[in-house]
Amino acid sequence: MELTKSHIQLIQQELNKRGLNAGPVDGIAGNKTKAALLRVAENKSTWPFKRQAIAFIQLLSKENGIDAGKIDGYWGPQTDYAYGVLREFLSTGIMPAPWRDEAPASTTNPNNWPVENDVALKAFYGDVGKNQTRLTLPYPHRLSWNKRQVVKSLFCHEKVKDSMLRVLTKVLEHYGPEEIKKLHLDIWGGCLNVRKKRGGTTWSTHSWGIAMDYDPDNNSLRWGADRALFARPEYDKWWQFWEEEGWVSLGRAKNYDWMHVQAALKD
Repeated sequence: MELTKSHIQLIQQELNKRGLNAGPVDGIAGNKTKAALLRVAENKSTWPFKRQAIAFIQLLSKENGIDAGKIDGYWGPQTDYAYGVLREFLSTGIMPAPWRDEAPASTTNPNNWPVENDVALKAFYGDVGKNQTRLTLPYPHRLSWNKRQVVKSLFCHEKVKDSMLRVLTKVLEHYGPEEIKKLHLDIWGGCLNVRKKRGGTTWSTHSWGIAMDYDPDNNSLRWGADRALFARPEYDKWWQFWEEEGWVSLGRAKNYDWMHVQAALKD
């Protein structure tokens, strides 16, 4: 993810509102903007400018009641969504209405995954954030927000661990390491993350550790099949392996959030 002129303009505007003198709101990260950003108490002076800038956007989101995740200076799916909401709110003064309270449909359910609503999910999986176990991955993943960091294991709900392992093992056997890397099937956007849905009012399936995100940069939340990489034919087997286990692709079911797959169904 690269910072655009629009990102810098928003940062300059909000720094100036704080009296930190970021200079003109021109979208150019000059010395005044960089110096002003350093004066934000929550920022770390050892971080590079880009990470400081992203952390400031995350801070602004948090201050305005928008969940951007941890203030860590990394641009993940949650920060990407929060930035869009923040821009609209700062521009109009009105918080966008939730748009993701519906659940996807599925026809195959060999593992008896529950219906996607808070009551059914809690009854099947327990409380959010609980009953987690470590899954050793059959092939290494890279963090979508820091691709230099390799992940060899992750935490997920104990009830989905074996299913997830079967899926990813089939992916490795079918595509092989080189093709996996080429298709970004190793770019991991997260599993366990206790939070509400981006654009919704109910708990995200990530809150139970029963959802996986992949390659969010190329499969953005609101993108349809005309833009999302995972909508292309070369990913058909990828989706087949998940769907054979009853996992639901929001992209294939609802034509948004192509990064996301979950072990929860619609009634």
